[in-house]
Amino acid sequence: MVVQHIIGDPGLVALYLTTYMLISLAILTVIFIAVSSKKRRVTPIYLSGEPEDVIKEHVPAPGHLYWGFMKRFARRTYEYLVGKMHTGNLQDWINFMVSWYGLLLLLSIILGIIYVYMR
Repeated sequence: MVVQHIIGDPGLVALYLTTYMLISLAILTVIFIAVSSKKRRVTPIYLSGEPEDVIKEHVPAPGHLYWGFMKRFARRTYEYLVGKMHTGNLQDWINFMVSWYGLLLLLSIILGIIYVYMR
């Protein structure tokens, strides 16, 4: 009885889900702080022999972080996608994109039907 009352009110569902996510985030943050190392390794920035005052900020650019992630962790996936997509034939790219859009459309229709059925 109570569950049907909660599911019937979308505002209440959103409130409960937001509360659960915030509580989960707080718990995960406490666990991360408890587990993380308190020691920090400080090394100078390598700038090909240039002094550190040639750059404005001592942080890497977002693009460099992206390519660092792609080269280190997602290399096989990247190489697979490049091999499939960069064939030189525009029809291959169109087929790939249409299949993904079709999958997303099918997924949204299925989720819409499930939502209407659950109401």
